[in-house]
Amino acid sequence: MRNSVCLSIILLFAIYTPALAQSGESSFEFLLIGPGSRAAAMGEASTAISGDVGAPYFNPASAGFLDDTEFSFMHISYLTDVTLDHFSLVTHSNKFRYGMGLYYGKVANIQRRDLVPTEEPLGTFDEHNFTASFFWAIQATDRFAFGNAIKWAYEKLDISSASAVGLDLGAFYKIKPQIYLGASVRNIGTKPKFETSSFDLPRELRLGISYKTFPGTTTGGLILAADYVAANWGNKSSKLNIGSEYTYQNLFAIRMGYDFGYDSRNFSIGGGLAYKSYFFDYAFVPSKHNLSDTHRFTFRIKT
Repeated sequence: MRNSVCLSIILLFAIYTPALAQSGESSFEFLLIGPGSRAAAMGEASTAISGDVGAPYFNPASAGFLDDTEFSFMHISYLTDVTLDHFSLVTHSNKFRYGMGLYYGKVANIQRRDLVPTEEPLGTFDEHNFTASFFWAIQATDRFAFGNAIKWAYEKLDISSASAVGLDLGAFYKIKPQIYLGASVRNIGTKPKFETSSFDLPRELRLGISYKTFPGTTTGGLILAADYVAANWGNKSSKLNIGSEYTYQNLFAIRMGYDFGYDSRNFSIGGGLAYKSYFFDYAFVPSKHNLSDTHRFTFRIKT
């Protein structure tokens, strides 16, 4: 079993390394917006975390340990002219888990400017982006799962548009009942082309570990998690995400996170409420420059 886990992680590195080396400028950064308030509040340290429909976004293999059918809808309050919404579904059959996600984003009233500076803009235009994804995972053993996701992404900027197909690969392993490991490669795919210019998708490699107190109980406990993220955009710097979640009696949760190496954010906080099969999650992610604080709201239903 350990040999299978090592092989899976080696394959992820083998796929990612040449992709990173060949990467140039990237586009479609909206593919990096996570679909869940729980993950956002925990600093997106979610590669080695399972338990909700938002987790497969960071690692599709994490769906292998979901036992319920779950729906979720997320809305992000960002800026006045920015709209971001996401719908997710996951279900299962024996050892197979599969699901889908739909994402839509809009940035309205972007000012149109010419090369010659003017006091007033020449007009305004909108930017639209959309993603449809399908993911599946197999729980190979009671400790190990693997999975992947395929997505179609589209972006329209004024009168120009582009689309691309991307692939995510992931592995998830329970070392012990309270310690989980996760690895994923995200956004391997075709290059979107705006008119005559082609760009890479924002590929990234994620390695994560999480620790849970009181494993196997349904009344709550503490989760500590950390992710290492290697990305191919900007200066190709590495990131570190850490997060925590405390759940009491499956009634409410308190979450905190901190991200190292990001230009726009570091600290995050949030919480959640639960009633029977209904869950409400909230996350607040302040901007480091006080320009774009975000509020994320997610409603989930388990059946």
